[in-house]
This record gives sequence, C-alpha cells and structure tokens, in this order.
Amino acid sequence: MTKRLIYAAVFSLLAFSCGNADKEVKKVTVEPSQAILKNTSKNDFSVILDDMTIEETENQIIHKHKYKVLELKKDSLYSTKKDWAVVNQDFFSSHKNDLGMEILSRHNGKISTLAQPEGYGWAIGNTAHGEWEETTQDSTGNTNSGTTQRRWRTHSTSPFFWLWLGSRRSFFRNDYNNYRTYNTSGRSYYGQNGNNTYTHGTRSNYQKKTRAPFFSRKSKNASRWNNLDKRTSRSSSRYKSGSSTRSRSGGTGK
Repeated sequence: MTKRLIYAAVFSLLAFSCGNADKEVKKVTVEPSQAILKNTSKNDFSVILDDMTIEETENQIIHKHKYKVLELKKDSLYSTKKDWAVVNQDFFSSHKNDLGMEILSRHNGKISTLAQPEGYGWAIGNTAHGEWEETTQDSTGNTNSGTTQRRWRTHSTSPFFWLWLGSRRSFFRNDYNNYRTYNTSGRSYYGQNGNNTYTHGTRSNYQKKTRAPFFSRKSKNASRWNNLDKRTSRSSSRYKSGSSTRSRSGGTGK
C-alpha cells in the first residue's frame, strides 16, 4: 500500500513537471520599456521596476512587469505609474534582482540599460540637487558616536526633494562611490555587504519592507519562480543549438 502511494506521488510530480514544461511561454516583439523610451520626449527620465509577477494559464506562462517612470521636465519631476505589461522571459529573468531599481534611463542625453539604484545616475551626487553632509548615523540608521559619514541631503528647491522625502531613505557617500566604481566598469550595483545582505534591489531589506505584496505573491507562487532559471536555461540551449545548426548548414553555393 505504501509503495502504491509513493508511486502515485512520483507519477503526479512527473506529470505536473512535464505539463509545466510543455506550456508555451508568452512573448512580445517589443519590450514595454523600449516602447516607453520610444514614446518619451528628449527629457531626462528613468524607468523603475516597480513590481513583477509570473502568471500561468492552462496553456501559457506569462511574465509581467509594472513600471514607474520618472521624467524631468524643466524644473519639475513627474512620476507616472504604468499598468502591468507582458515582457519576454529572458528579459524578466535578467531583471529578477532589480526590484525598485532603474532598468532603463536617459540622463544628460545618454541612454543606459544598466540596472542601477534609483536616482544614482542623475540626482544623488549631483550638486544641482543637493550636497553631502556629515552625520554620525550609519546606513542602518544607528548612531555611531566615534564615526562620521557623509550623507546626501537634497535641496528643498530640487524637483527630487519630495521623492526622497516620501521614500524616507538615506544615501551615503561610501555607497555612492562604490556605485560609481561598478557603473564605470559596466556592472550593476546592489550594495552587497559583508554579511551577504544587499542595500539595493530585490534582495535588499528595504524592498522587503516597502514591497511586502510582491514578496507575499512570490512566496505563494514559489514553484513558478524556482522554475524560471530552468526555463531560461532550456530556452538559451535551444537558441544556441539552432544557431549552431544554421552555422553548419550555411555556406556559399557553387
């Protein structure tokens, strides 16, 4: 009887796995973030990854992003929240650690698709919007009487003032300097600390506190997220195999 139950459980698991693998992954011809870039004027702007989810229907697996767009128009900052939009699986996977970060931006006329902490590319460290001040508080908000750090203070006249006031978040010079080092070498910066924690992105404590609905949804749909890397790997393998086949079959006819 016990063996029958074990066989039944294994069979059910295999059937579920195969059924999930057979589902079609929904695709788009143009990423929504690129559509935003195309439809945005020449002003400086950033696309923030505000939320993400993986949905499943009977026949499809669907990856979705929700964006917040910050656009600087003259002396005013405009914040626009976009609706859910379908994105490609590879794009979704590449930004799974970028919750709350800029994934596309145009600052001073330069377009970047490198994920970076919100505001670090155009507001933080920009003396037109604020200045560094001495503080005895560290990045966790604790007071260290023997140590001073430099913390960013946004001018009340800056269009970014109300944005940072609403976030109730502090930015420190040493973190910003580390960001610049990473950014210069073309790497995304998450502020990894010595105890394997992060300051920015999906893995940060800040996002876990401020975006609780996302983490609750992700936990309920853990199997979809656990299978994300497997699906992405299979998709990449099929692409490489197809490219190799085309390469071998190509050539100049006589």
